[in-house]
Amino acid sequence: RYWGPDMQSNVCIFTKIVHVASGKEIDPGLLQEGTYIEALSLDSPKLMLVLRDHGSYLQNQLRLQEFDELSVSLGDTWREDGVSSQETFVVLTSRPMPDGTVRLNCLAKPVFDMKKIADRTRVFTQRGVQEIAAAFAGGLKRSIGQFAVVENYHCIAGERPTTMLRQLAEEQGAHAWVARGTFHLRKFAELLAQDPAMTFHYATMDSGFPILKYTRPSTQMHLQESAIRSFTGWNETLGRVKTSSSIPFLAGAKSTPPMITGAAAPYVLGNKPVTKQTAIDFVTLGNLSITPGQLAKLVWHLPDPENPIDEGLPERVVIESVAHWYSSQKYYCRVKGAVALEPR
Repeated sequence: RYWGPDMQSNVCIFTKIVHVASGKEIDPGLLQEGTYIEALSLDSPKLMLVLRDHGSYLQNQLRLQEFDELSVSLGDTWREDGVSSQETFVVLTSRPMPDGTVRLNCLAKPVFDMKKIADRTRVFTQRGVQEIAAAFAGGLKRSIGQFAVVENYHCIAGERPTTMLRQLAEEQGAHAWVARGTFHLRKFAELLAQDPAMTFHYATMDSGFPILKYTRPSTQMHLQESAIRSFTGWNETLGRVKTSSSIPFLAGAKSTPPMITGAAAPYVLGNKPVTKQTAIDFVTLGNLSITPGQLAKLVWHLPDPENPIDEGLPERVVIESVAHWYSSQKYYCRVKGAVALEPR
């Protein structure tokens, strides 16, 4: 990103916060720190705010408490193309702190509604993914890939709909998440096949998308043991069925220990081992256009003229999570990028 002469003093992405119950706007000057988190899961978007409350305005006058709703407008308007969005969050916890601040942990209302414990059972017998998603997505837009109809699904009274939606996504070899007012359900391979939404550069500030620092998470061993398996189940027609050892994903595996599951469809068992692996965790300048599900290209510059690019680091990753962090006129993003897990 390139900064104009007056942009560094105007980097707060939280342009407006309204307490819905009272209809009153929370003074932006009370905001000490804010983090807006999006991820490839049904546990986000999340919002964490630290608000100054030395006069107890929030607690005594606004009466801000758990389960209240906040209408939050986010804006990255100083960028050349500009990005803005508006979301409603439900306050999950509100904790007054000894330093005179109040810490709020919030969850986007559409996801909060999906997590409400069901008061009645709903059964979906041989229904398509589009129809099942529509039953729980509320007023969200939907971005859903093409999926086979292979199993029956049910959301039992006393359970959370997100439990069933996670199962649906897993058995389809996909990921379900909510971001920017849209419910997504996509296969990881489909996300990897996109054109890059942006290119990040390391060891140079000549790019509008610099990588300021990074780490490489180590998750191979855990994923190897949980995903590189021969999953088995019982089919009333076919009898014992299992993950085919001929699928390309398992071709390079040294061994595939068995795991018994409740799945009865070979299609589902074939999707069980398909998963992603976090390949990079980096910090970049604040950019509200970064969101989960995008494909990012990474360029790793080296100071060696004969070897200017480090080819040992990932070149293309799917953004699996991004934390937009603001504090004291500073705005940065922490991004986690994923690749497809390869057996070792």
